Amino acid sequence: MSRAYRIRVSESSRRILRAGDHVETCLELLDVLPREDMAAQLRQALTDRGFRQDGDVMKRSSDSTTVSIQLTTGVVRVESSVQAEVELTAEGQSWTDTDFGRRGQRHAEQTARANAQREIESEAQRRTEKLTEQATEVLEQTLRDLQREMDQVANSVTAEALKIKARQLGEIKQMTEDPESGSLTIVLEV
Repeated sequence: MSRAYRIRVSESSRRILRAGDHVETCLELLDVLPREDMAAQLRQALTDRGFRQDGDVMKRSSDSTTVSIQLTTGVVRVESSVQAEVELTAEGQSWTDTDFGRRGQRHAEQTARANAQREIESEAQRRTEKLTEQATEVLEQTLRDLQREMDQVANSVTAEALKIKARQLGEIKQMTEDPESGSLTIVLEV
């Protein structure tokens, strides 16, 4: 007489899950000076704000975000990333019959392990999706803060470029600048 019995196995996995998000936009700069000169002005403005140069890109990183600005094109890329170390455990079970003997038991164990592994992978995917949501939230907050700063950078770079261009065109007689409103008035004699 055969008897059915259940085989139950437990699997665990320790992993570091990573997720991220990014967005790109363009810094709007007027072509007041040649591209190389505008890039030099942008480089200086960004250096003053804590960015470091990496080739033709200026970068600033925090714990979970990186802001990269291409100097010649003005492309701004903001990336956020989060990670978490997790311990995932799952139980899998399968049934076998004594009539199948040792081979049936091994097959049932393999099936139970496969079920547990699928459950672990599914849980890892769910947790990664939650981490992606967190990365997106971090990205949105960073973008809110960065927008105002990039507007200020664009205004200061444009103002400096206009001053240089005015000096090239003639003698500056009067210059008034209101940093709060961003207005700049240059009177020059040509």
